[in-house]
Amino acid sequence: MPTGSIEEQRRHACATRETILRAARRRFSSCGYADVTLRDIAADADVSAALVVKYFGSKEDLFAQASGFEHDAEKLLDCELPRLGEHLVRTLLDYHERTQGDPLVRAVFTSSRPAGGRFRDNFESQLVTRLAERLTGPRARLRAELVCSHLMGLGAARLVLRTKAISAEPTEELVALTAPLIQRWLDDPL
Repeated sequence: MPTGSIEEQRRHACATRETILRAARRRFSSCGYADVTLRDIAADADVSAALVVKYFGSKEDLFAQASGFEHDAEKLLDCELPRLGEHLVRTLLDYHERTQGDPLVRAVFTSSRPAGGRFRDNFESQLVTRLAERLTGPRARLRAELVCSHLMGLGAARLVLRTKAISAEPTEELVALTAPLIQRWLDDPL
């Protein structure tokens, strides 16, 4: 019987579930669906494979949860349009610092893998389409895709390529340099 209050047990369960999801996202992004086992994910999360099954059921169900983009999209889009460029950059850079990951870069790597179509569809509907729907003026979809592509490039440069200048630049400077470019696509028709 677990010790601690029910609230402590819930917090522990939520933390364990999130650890497993992070491990699954990393593993599916780098290896692809076919090459990943529940044991791999369990080892990465430092839990048993039985616990992964308890929380998520099957590998397919875990992939469906790991490929969901809704939570990340909510955080990225949680700002009024006049300040959204800065918010997008700042939120993404904060995500880099906290997790050493990037949901947009994950979209690039995961969507090209076997079974990556679901992730691509989630990314499209949960981020790109929602962003495009908020924009006014012509070519909103193109502008939304340009914003996402710029943010993907920033994440890839920092976390995958680890380019020297971008990686060394302080967060506030990257925000100051990048946010106005993104805000222009959000505000102005092409």
